[in-house]
Amino acid sequence: MYAPKQTKTKCDIVVDEVLSMIAKGIYKEGEKLPPEHYFVEYFGMSRVTIRESFKKLSMLGVVQIKQGEGTFVTKSDPSKLIQPAFASIIMNNLSVSQLYDARMYVESAISRLAAHTAAEEQVAHLEELLTAMDAEVYTRDTERFSALDIEFHEYLAEIAGNYILSAIYRTIKDIIAKYITKSNLSPEVVRVSQSYHQKIVAAIKEHDSELARQLMEKHVEIVRDNLIERIKAEEVPVYLSE
Repeated sequence: MYAPKQTKTKCDIVVDEVLSMIAKGIYKEGEKLPPEHYFVEYFGMSRVTIRESFKKLSMLGVVQIKQGEGTFVTKSDPSKLIQPAFASIIMNNLSVSQLYDARMYVESAISRLAAHTAAEEQVAHLEELLTAMDAEVYTRDTERFSALDIEFHEYLAEIAGNYILSAIYRTIKDIIAKYITKSNLSPEVVRVSQSYHQKIVAAIKEHDSELARQLMEKHVEIVRDNLIERIKAEEVPVYLSE
């Protein structure tokens, strides 16, 4: 069904423009930004809109708001500046299917490349992460498992050896991390996820790029379907709804 094109909110406009300014080096790392009234005049928008916009920028990790001191540019992460729409994505309702379609394409490519490029010591580190996750599967500590799960996928992106692909992954990583944390609530989901992690690492160890890609696609598909079911059953917060 056709969905009408959504127009940007005033906050989105402010966020996108400030991100662009930081990306261009107009405002540099560690620099204190102009006071609130400057941006009110610059954008011709209300104080409420400007404050909400900078809350979004703070949540993105682009700026730090220090009470009584002002707002400062934090360490610039190119992955957060690579796509200004990231600000809108993280703050607004997002289709689980859209996010996981993106995750599937990105992470399947990462797994394929990792299988091609992974050195012995990198495979060894993946196996160490698997051992740590196995322990949490046994203890049913889903919170700790989720943290290790996120670290596992981050490391795969690192060893893939493609800077652009890795940057794209980091762009959506913070959103993915929120979903991983929520989707790993069930011990059964954790067990199934871990079985796929083990198979993926085995394929990478054998440098079987195609198998690694296929396994990652199936892994993401299973997690996606489970999360959608949990949302329908209202077992996760509304902001994760389709």
